[in-house]
Amino acid sequence: MPKAVPALTPLATAPGHPAAVAESSPVAEQGLLAQMGGRQFIQETAGEFYQAIGKYLTADDSEDHAKQLSRQAQFLSHAFAGQPEPMHTARANFLARGLNPMLFEALLEYFEARLLEIGFPVAISDRLVRTASDLYDNCQEPLSIAC
Repeated sequence: MPKAVPALTPLATAPGHPAAVAESSPVAEQGLLAQMGGRQFIQETAGEFYQAIGKYLTADDSEDHAKQLSRQAQFLSHAFAGQPEPMHTARANFLARGLNPMLFEALLEYFEARLLEIGFPVAISDRLVRTASDLYDNCQEPLSIAC
């Protein structure tokens, strides 16, 4: 008689809604991006952030926000996707070019607060933000030119 294998449960029931999966379970190791609801959740959260800060800025100050929103959402999605090396780092370096460091740091703070607000455990929220922050910091190392 065949052996029954339990089905894996989804990590998130809907974008931005954490599933009741223990952080140390094999399901939780499938990827940070899946844990939080995918690229859609990241895009929506970045959009909320830029909409919120856009209310308080002049048109000149917010001129670059559409580009920053797109680039930062791509960078965060990439950071959590778990792509194998060396493509992971190479793509991250490409996406990090042109990011406004102050806006990115503010987005990470907003992102962490948003994760906590919708019920993600502090440990997972911290891990997600630390992952993105560390990857961004590693991308900011000065380039060396071989002579």
